[in-house]
Amino acid sequence: MHNERICVYTCITGEYDELQPVYQEDGVDYICFTNNKKLRSSQWRIMYIEDNDQLGNVLLARKVKILGHPILDKQYDISIWVDGTVQVRSAVKEFIELYCEMDRYNIACFKHSVRDCVYDEAVACIIGRKENKEKIVPLIEKLNKEKFPEHYGLIESGVLIRRHNNSLVRYTMKMWLEMLIQYVTRDQLSLPYCIKEKGLNVKWIEMNIYDNSYFCVKSHRKTKDIKDCRIVFGEGKSVFSCVYIDCELEISENGCKIIFSVPIDCENILINWGTHLGKILCDFNMSGAEAAEVTYSGVGILQYHIFDNEDMVIRISGKFYSGQNIECSFNFEQAEGLVDQEYIDAFVNRYYYDKRFLNNMINNMQQQLERMNQKTIKMEEECKLIKKELELYRELGVSPLFNKIRPLCEHQDLLTKILRKIILKRY
Repeated sequence: MHNERICVYTCITGEYDELQPVYQEDGVDYICFTNNKKLRSSQWRIMYIEDNDQLGNVLLARKVKILGHPILDKQYDISIWVDGTVQVRSAVKEFIELYCEMDRYNIACFKHSVRDCVYDEAVACIIGRKENKEKIVPLIEKLNKEKFPEHYGLIESGVLIRRHNNSLVRYTMKMWLEMLIQYVTRDQLSLPYCIKEKGLNVKWIEMNIYDNSYFCVKSHRKTKDIKDCRIVFGEGKSVFSCVYIDCELEISENGCKIIFSVPIDCENILINWGTHLGKILCDFNMSGAEAAEVTYSGVGILQYHIFDNEDMVIRISGKFYSGQNIECSFNFEQAEGLVDQEYIDAFVNRYYYDKRFLNNMINNMQQQLERMNQKTIKMEEECKLIKKELELYRELGVSPLFNKIRPLCEHQDLLTKILRKIILKRY
């Protein structure tokens, strides 16, 4: 890898993300592709691109992420894609050397920090307001039809390390983009299928992408106020059984409220507002139904709930019935009205990364426990087989044939082997 040309690149379209600071390393180039003429940087080489295929900002960024750019093909051997939210903290050459094994693999990906299954991720996309059900269902139907396995693996696509000129990588990336255009733009949903179909050998990096020595992930820029939410009813364990409505927020001098009708009998209601770093919710009340328990994501401090980089969620448990009309009232407050905003941002960021780290530890322990359970089951089955074989030997030991066969077992000539086989087969 010593003589190979390396590039870190990103793509920012529109004004969705800010360009992150980047660790500068000799022998590594840093390129930002963008259609935003206002974007400037002293650390990144800015290259302007056009949306010639009229894909729109989201798919245009995905296209550059997946296919790269002709300049990468001509000038570099290894490319490292980073999302607009990713900061490069330290030497990527060291990272590639220690974790990517590019002498054996043509692509390296971070394992997803929470899930390992496309089907679970599809449900999470719906609940998290990342996409609507009708756009995800056709893809899941295709995977079901082709018997794509559960728990096949899932990536954190914020960082991708590739030998982008490798033919198999090219074919896989081309298929990946085609699936995004045909089905749904959530790229994590279609890449596992493409990897399996093309037989791409992936180096899985078992490291927390959100906070490590080389990379960290910051929240997306939010330019809009909270105007609506997604309300999910019941367990929502599969894409097909997920029942939800999108509800607008009513705002007045007295606070905020949402009014909705329950579509099915259920015991759980989840209200998702999306990601709003540092936003504070308080004084939540519900009328029209009785809640057995109300829990919140984020950090609870006294009567306030401060939300971090994950979705701002309220979970309500109780008995709810189809046609029941419910009203929820509450207040959203800007953090700066109560405490220094910079302090709040730092606090919830640290809480978020610590929580991610803890969740990763719990998930790894659960996976190890599952593997141990599987090994235990296998060993128990092997013990049962050994016990059966021992029973056969015990039966043979008390058989009158035993004394006849034993002398034959002491000889290995051809005649003895034939006689032994005949006796055993006969009796």
